[in-house]
Amino acid sequence: MKKTLKLGPSAISLASLLALAACGGGGGGDGAPAGTPATTPPPAAPTPTITVQGSAPTVSADPLAVVFVPQTETSTRSVLQSIASNAFPAQFQKAPNDGAYTQLGIDANSLITLNGGTVADVAGNGEFAIGRWTNGSNSIGSISANQGAHYVVGKPITLVPDLTLGAPDMKANCAVVASTSPTAVSGNFAPGKLNSASAVVDLTLATLDSFSLAVSIGADSQATATVTSVLLTGVAQSSGVLHHRQTMGTDPKKPLLAIGYAMPTPSSGDVTGVVVMKCQ
Repeated sequence: MKKTLKLGPSAISLASLLALAACGGGGGGDGAPAGTPATTPPPAAPTPTITVQGSAPTVSADPLAVVFVPQTETSTRSVLQSIASNAFPAQFQKAPNDGAYTQLGIDANSLITLNGGTVADVAGNGEFAIGRWTNGSNSIGSISANQGAHYVVGKPITLVPDLTLGAPDMKANCAVVASTSPTAVSGNFAPGKLNSASAVVDLTLATLDSFSLAVSIGADSQATATVTSVLLTGVAQSSGVLHHRQTMGTDPKKPLLAIGYAMPTPSSGDVTGVVVMKCQ
């Protein structure tokens, strides 16, 4: 006679536990098997460093006047970041090391930032600060040690024309007080030198009669550029030169004139830089 084995509830539970153990069950299934090494997160990327060459006080004003000549500008073509303005909110102009500015912008959506590299040629007197970004990168792109993105930040001042009948025509001659080293847009030549710069401002009409520059770079020992009869502020191209003009300072009778330039040279190609002149 065939017998049928009947298991009670406790026996069924024990059999189920043994089956689960044999299959590796009983856990949640989410844990790593014993002996699996812990995952090590990748090392954090190093924070970009910025070095500063020179010194200047931070400019205290709001808004601020800004001239910026990006490394991508040429003597025949301005770019989106080609700037000459007296209306940049102070909150967006960052200078962690006094006058060595590392961020510029008109609003939060158009910031130009130095991501890493060197701020060279830093100089100023509290009414203006000047410098050159080089050997690193900014939000526009990379900048080699031979290239530069040049800036001037200063206290804005607006010259108002005197249209009074018979008003004397007052002129001011402008002489250099600071400049950055001229750099070749191509990056094929070491930074050069500003040999000279001068300008004549018509204080009565609030216009720029003329300015001239002479630089040495590469095999060019005296490359020159001259521009005549232009407005005191703005970015424009004339006489073969792309130029940025902006008045700065505190005395409208003795203003500072900031000039940014992209000028052609005989053998070094387009060269850029900024210069600040005192007019009196």
